[in-house]
Amino acid sequence: MFSVSRLNSPRSGARRLTSWITGLSGLLLSSVLLMACSELGAGTGQISQRIGEITRDPAAQQVDLATLTSFGWDRVYRFEPGSTREAICEFIQAGRNICGRVVRYPAVPADHQALVFALGPQLTHVELHALAHGRLELGDELARGGLPKTQAKLRIRRLSLGTAQEQIVLEPQ
Repeated sequence: MFSVSRLNSPRSGARRLTSWITGLSGLLLSSVLLMACSELGAGTGQISQRIGEITRDPAAQQVDLATLTSFGWDRVYRFEPGSTREAICEFIQAGRNICGRVVRYPAVPADHQALVFALGPQLTHVELHALAHGRLELGDELARGGLPKTQAKLRIRRLSLGTAQEQIVLEPQ
């Protein structure tokens, strides 16, 4: 009798409810973080938008990528327009089930690059970067091995296209 009344006590019910709510909250938070850190399916990402705010200022000479991020990373990789979902997922070693949730485009759109941030072997953020905000140019070695965070101060180079337009190029200093 003692054990039955103890199991059905208001305290044990409250503990179970609290535990259930805590578990559900953790699951929801994990889902939100995964969506927030994987903006490839949501158009131009927030980091790209912040880069655009800087590069639109004619007096700006540099973009410090490290100051524009709020998550951990030690390397960023760039994928050119037309790069397929399969190529990106193979690179980040994402299985078929995870790949579709992380990379939501069949290919990187013609007016974007994909930026993939990693901390050691762990993927931390994926997003689309609008070329209108600056084309990230990396040499062959950095393109393969990723741009280290310590070298992520990017020089802004403006190229005149002979019309009223200019092309913005971002390159490591």
